[in-house]
Amino acid sequence: MTFEESLHQYKNVYYHFPQSLKTFLGTIYSGIPLTLRFGKHFSLHSKILQRFESSDEQFKLDYMYNKTLETLIFSEENIPYYKNIFHQYGVSSKDYKSLDDLKHFPPLSKSDIKTHLEKIHTDTIEKPVAYYSGGSLSTPTKYFLPSSSRAKEKVYNNYIFSKIGYRYRDKTILLKGREVSNPDKNIYWEYEPVDNYFLISNNYMNSDVFPLMYQQALDFHPKFFFGYPSAVLSFIKQSQKYGYDKINIQGVILASETVYPDELQYIHDYFGVDVLTHYGHTERNAIGYRINQGPYSFLNSYGAVRIVNEEIVTTTFDNFVMPFINYKTGDHATGKIEYYKNCDIAKSVENIEGRTQDYLVTKDKRLISITTMCGGQYLPLESINTIQYIQNDVGKVTVLVEGDKNIDINKVNQGMNKLVREGIDFETRIVDKIEKSSRGKRVICKQVLDIEKIRLNHQ
Repeated sequence: MTFEESLHQYKNVYYHFPQSLKTFLGTIYSGIPLTLRFGKHFSLHSKILQRFESSDEQFKLDYMYNKTLETLIFSEENIPYYKNIFHQYGVSSKDYKSLDDLKHFPPLSKSDIKTHLEKIHTDTIEKPVAYYSGGSLSTPTKYFLPSSSRAKEKVYNNYIFSKIGYRYRDKTILLKGREVSNPDKNIYWEYEPVDNYFLISNNYMNSDVFPLMYQQALDFHPKFFFGYPSAVLSFIKQSQKYGYDKINIQGVILASETVYPDELQYIHDYFGVDVLTHYGHTERNAIGYRINQGPYSFLNSYGAVRIVNEEIVTTTFDNFVMPFINYKTGDHATGKIEYYKNCDIAKSVENIEGRTQDYLVTKDKRLISITTMCGGQYLPLESINTIQYIQNDVGKVTVLVEGDKNIDINKVNQGMNKLVREGIDFETRIVDKIEKSSRGKRVICKQVLDIEKIRLNHQ
């Protein structure tokens, strides 16, 4: 087990250390080269990525074919679910002769994973690590990934971010992830020395403590902003509302939410720098990026990305714990699509739709991104199949939960109250079924309030 794998198990203990101790320990740890911290997998994937991206198309086609075949063979031999479903479909890894043959293998949905979780992963090669989908609480699906997947993710993210000049540990304002506010101490930020991030609370972005947050961000002298599009937009608009000067940076990295063209242009025009939009999943089976209004480019040495009826369907490489084969992401590619020759594997797509970007409004008219409500930090996700937030009035939200009949509503409410710092009165109901949209997608948030008006006018 590498340094990173060992220490990552104790991250929550580390987060609760006093800032001075975190700074001391994190600074020491950050001085250890990534190749030592993440081990052999970091060096391996660095070499693979560089070779793939610098090679011609035939090399890439051969590489993707061989990695897909490797995934199919491993799955058939080691994962009971795949052995059975391949038999039902009348296919075998022996039938896989070209990349185009991938379409003959059965699809995998979140529902399939939830139903067959115990038969769809193995510990024969690597230790499984449990994760929950973070992009949407409507499907809080549990996954198992190999412990080495964090090393691979780090390699690819560093490569992607470098497209706009980012170098690992450049000073960065982080507007995503865990909540860092401590209102009792009038603190709404936290320094993370390992990656040299300065985290600012998204939940208090449009509150009357924003001036304190802005000054902290300004004093940090960041080179980059990295966060949810909604949080970056809120920071910009609050800065403008208070008449503050623009913080001069070198680039913006957006992740985890849909960013619409006008929003992307707004961020680009405000900062006057390149804006990189990251595309990825908790499942770690596809990764890509776009710069400004350009197309999304996929890094297909990471995993195979197919477009099937406009849906992004992915197959993992290097996952010998819980392989994803023809995984239906629920995200949709729109506009022009560039494919590799003789198959439906995509090099790039003009746009991606389907990511979550909604808000709840607290009693004091703070905006809480639905993304903040996702993840397993406080909610009993094991018992929840689907969840939907409905808001008609400020500070009041009806929550519909589809899941176990014996789910503890008090535990759900307590978890949500922690996430919003008691800013919303929740009325939670257990229901048999939550209706989908006309496109068959789950609706996470039904919001009737004028979010933009609240964002602009709340003092």
